[in-house]
Amino acid sequence: MQIRFLLTVAPLAATCLICFADAHAEIIPIASTSTGLLSSSAPTLTFYWPGKDSKAVLLFIPGGPGQIGLKPDTTEPQGERPQMLKRLSDPEATSGRYDVVLIDSPYPLSPNDPYPAARGSTDHVKRIEAAALYYGHKTGLPVWVMGHSNGGISLTAFIKYLQAEGRMSIVSGMVALEIRSESRFDPPIDMPVLFVHHQKSNCQYAAGSAVMKLYDKLKAFDKAPTEFVWITSGEAQADPCSSGFHTFHNAGPEVAKAIDDFLTKIYP
Repeated sequence: MQIRFLLTVAPLAATCLICFADAHAEIIPIASTSTGLLSSSAPTLTFYWPGKDSKAVLLFIPGGPGQIGLKPDTTEPQGERPQMLKRLSDPEATSGRYDVVLIDSPYPLSPNDPYPAARGSTDHVKRIEAAALYYGHKTGLPVWVMGHSNGGISLTAFIKYLQAEGRMSIVSGMVALEIRSESRFDPPIDMPVLFVHHQKSNCQYAAGSAVMKLYDKLKAFDKAPTEFVWITSGEAQADPCSSGFHTFHNAGPEVAKAIDDFLTKIYP
C-alpha cells in the first residue's frame, strides 16, 4: 500500500502532474482546497480499488455521519457497503470494469441533527470536487458520483455547486442509493442517473414513494438514460435507518449487479 498527499488539485487540472500509472488498492489522502473560518485543513482520506479494463471511476459518499473510518494505514475497508461496492471492481463478482473510490469525511457531518445541513457546506462539496478532479486525472476515466442515504444530500448539494460554478463537465453520471427524501435535483442535468432503493425499506427519511417522485421529476428533464431499480433481497435489522434494508444488509450482490447492469448500458 502506498500513501500520497495531493497538495492541490484545481490549479493542476490541465496537467498530468497528478496522473499515475500504477493500479492497486490503496489509501490516498487528498488535501482540502477550501478556505474560511468553517473549513478544515484535515485531508480527505479516500480508498481506491482499481477495476480491470475500467470504463469509469465511481466515487462513493457514505451516509450516516459521512465517515467510513479510514485510517492512513487501512489496507482493506470493512463493512457491508464498502465490500458491496468493491464488487464493481472485481471481475469475479461483476464485470469488474469500474474503479471504486470511498470518500471519508475527516469530521462528522451533522450526525445528531434531523437534517444533515453540513452536507451542503462549502468545505464538504469542495472535498468531493477535489476527489472528482483527482481521480479523473489519475485514471483518465469518466467520473461518477454515488451517494447513500444522507450521502444523497451531499450528492445533490455537489451537483448544485457544480451547476452554479458552470463545472458540470467534472461528473459523467450519478448513482442514488436509498437517498433521503429531501434530496433535490434541479435542471439542467444531462447525464445518466440510476436510483437504487430497497422495496422493503421503511426508513422514515428515505421513503420509497417520495424518492420515486424525485426520480420522476428528474426523468422529466434529464435527456440521458435514467432508471429506478427496486432491490428485493436482504434482511431487516433493528434500526430501519441505520441497518437492515436501508443499508442493503445481505443484499450487496443484488445492488452491485443493478449498478453493473446499468453501467453496462452506458459503456457496452
